[in-house]
Amino acid sequence: MGIEQWLAATGVVLLAVLLGGLLFALLSVVATVRQLRSTVERLQEETLTITAAMQAALRDAENEVDRVDALLTAAEGVGGRIDGASRLVTRTVTNPVVKVLAIGTGTKQAVRRMRTGDRRVAR
Repeated sequence: MGIEQWLAATGVVLLAVLLGGLLFALLSVVATVRQLRSTVERLQEETLTITAAMQAALRDAENEVDRVDALLTAAEGVGGRIDGASRLVTRTVTNPVVKVLAIGTGTKQAVRRMRTGDRRVAR
């Protein structure tokens, strides 16, 4: 066996090893792409499910915001009516109560003076 034959045989072996390595790398890439495709499909399914759930939650939140808005509007109306009623009660009750207290105080002073015999005029 001459040097040329030995170099040719070594070249063939190296070429076979190189092709084997490339074939292994190619099969590894194909397996990785398949796993990636499967992962992307699962991710897409989960994303669609999550998106649907988020849309439902958003609709529920919008409905709750509408309810709270209606409650706040009603509460503001009630508050306005209570303020009006409070002003009315204040105007209606305050004057007579002050007058009754004034009469009570005056009567008390008059009774005390009548008992003590004091004829002084109050200032």
